[in-house]
Amino acid sequence: MRRIVILSPHRPSRELISRLLAEPGLSVVAMSDADEALDSIAEEEPALVVVDARRPDEDQPLLLGLLKRRHPRQPLITLVPGRLRVFDGSEERVRDVRDGSAEGLHVLLSELQRATRDLLAQHLLRMLRPPTGEA
Repeated sequence: MRRIVILSPHRPSRELISRLLAEPGLSVVAMSDADEALDSIAEEEPALVVVDARRPDEDQPLLLGLLKRRHPRQPLITLVPGRLRVFDGSEERVRDVRDGSAEGLHVLLSELQRATRDLLAQHLLRMLRPPTGEA
């Protein structure tokens, strides 16, 4: 089963993102503690990590730095004010979204869903594709 790890220090955000991304065949694990998230990622590599950094938390920059250092190819979506940063394991794209209004939140969540579907499809292709030279 493919797994998504969500990190947000804010319970309502964790619950909203978890419900938004939940679907059959996915295990969605939401956490508030950066150390717990890093341990979980090291124990079992997830298909995707989502970090909600819209409200600053002192652990987020450290977590993002450690995650990129320890797991440099880990697909990652970071929600920051007005933007969605999407790292597919090799390159990062930034999607600008209006923030601060109900419409802005709707756009942000729609973009999050779309980016998640894209990254999960890429993950599935990597799992199904035979290693180079073994086809």
